Amino acid sequence: NGQSSLNVVQASHLSYGNQTCANIYFYVDASGNEYALNGAAQGMSIVNVTIPTAPVIVSQIPNVDNLWKEIKTYGTYAYVATEGGGGLQIVDLSTLPLAPTTYHNYTGDGVIAGLLDNIHALHIDTTLGFCYLFGSNLFQGGAVVLDLNVDPYNPTYVGHYTNPAHNYIHDGYVDNDTLYAGHIYDGYMCVVDMTNKAAPVVLASQLTTTAFTHNTWPSNDKKFVFTTDENTNSYLTCYDISNLNNIQATDKIQSEYPNSGSIVHNTHIRNNWAVTSWYRDGFVITDVTRPYNLINVGWFDNYPTSGNGFNGVWGVNPFLPSGTIVVSNIEDGLYVYSPTYVRACYLEGIVKDSICGTLLSGVTATISTVNVTEVSDINGVIRTGTPTPGTYNVTFSKPGYLNYVIN
Repeated sequence: NGQSSLNVVQASHLSYGNQTCANIYFYVDASGNEYALNGAAQGMSIVNVTIPTAPVIVSQIPNVDNLWKEIKTYGTYAYVATEGGGGLQIVDLSTLPLAPTTYHNYTGDGVIAGLLDNIHALHIDTTLGFCYLFGSNLFQGGAVVLDLNVDPYNPTYVGHYTNPAHNYIHDGYVDNDTLYAGHIYDGYMCVVDMTNKAAPVVLASQLTTTAFTHNTWPSNDKKFVFTTDENTNSYLTCYDISNLNNIQATDKIQSEYPNSGSIVHNTHIRNNWAVTSWYRDGFVITDVTRPYNLINVGWFDNYPTSGNGFNGVWGVNPFLPSGTIVVSNIEDGLYVYSPTYVRACYLEGIVKDSICGTLLSGVTATISTVNVTEVSDINGVIRTGTPTPGTYNVTFSKPGYLNYVIN
C-alpha cells in the first residue's frame, strides 16, 4: 500500500537513525514560527517546520531512552510523559527559535512527593490550567491532576480520579473540567465532572465499538465525542453525547483500506475533520460534518504494508495555524505534509419497495467508478459518500429484485 495518498502532499521527511518515534505535538513561538515536538526515543525533538519543505532540528531535550513519549504544551512549556520513568519532564520553550536550555523532571509534591515515576499519556485542560496524567504508577493508573496556574514550571498536585469499575486510564481529553477518559482494558469511555478534583463525579460510561478504548476527542461543540479502539480491524466511532443518559453511536469508519486489519491509534478534531493515525495505514482525514455519515476525504500512507501490527504512524498533529500536518512514524522519523481539506459529497436516502412501499434493508448501493458501496439498514436508510464530486450512476441491488439505476 505504501505511498497511497489523497488530498495530501508530502513536503519533507527527517530520519532519526536508530531512534524510534512515539507521539507528536506542535508549538508556535512568539514570532509565529511553527514547530513539531516529536517524541523520539532519546528525548523530545524540536523541529522548525515553518518552511514545510525544509524542516530544521533545533534541539533534542535529553530524556530516558524509551519507546513511549507523549507531549502536550501549556503556555510556553512542554510536558513530556514516558513509560520509561523519572516523572514528568517540563521544558521551557520561551527561548525559541533558540534552543531551550531550561528543563527539569517533576516527580510529585505534597502527598505524592517523589512518588511519580512512569506515565503513559497526558492531556492539558488549557481552559482552566490543569494537567492530567494517565496510566502512571499512581492510583492504579487513574488520572493524576496537577495545577499549572500558579507556576507552570513547578506544578502542584491537587487530586486524582479513579473509577472503581474501570481504574486504569490509557489516554483522555479534558476541557473546562470535563474529562473524557479512555479505559482501554475495560473498553469504556467515561465522561467525568472534574470540578472538585478531590471528588470527581462520573456522568456517563459507554462501551466502545471493539472494547479497547484508546483515545477520545470531542467535537468543538462538545455534543459528540470520537473514540478509537486500539485493536485489529478497529474503528473511529462517533457518539452523540448531547444526552449523557442516552449516549448513541452515530457512525463508525475504518481507514482508506476497510477490513485491512489495521489498528487505529489517535484521533484529533480540527474544525469538522477528524485527523487520525492508523499505524500501518498512515493517517486519514475524515469529514465529520454529518456525524451519522462519516466520509474519508484525505489520507497519506507512508508504511509499505497494511494489516495488523504496531508499525508506521504513531502520531499525527493537525493543529499548526498554517494547516501543516506533522506525523511521527515509529521506525522512520518525522514526516511533514501539506493537506487540502475538502468536504465530502453525500448520497443519503431511504430505499422502499416501489409497489408496496415497504422499507427495504439489505439493499446494496454501488456508486460507479469510485468503488463505493453501502448497504441499507433495518430502516431502509442508506448513508454514504465520496470525497470526489461528480455525476455518477448509482446501482441499487437486492436478491429477488431487479437492479435499479439512477444518475
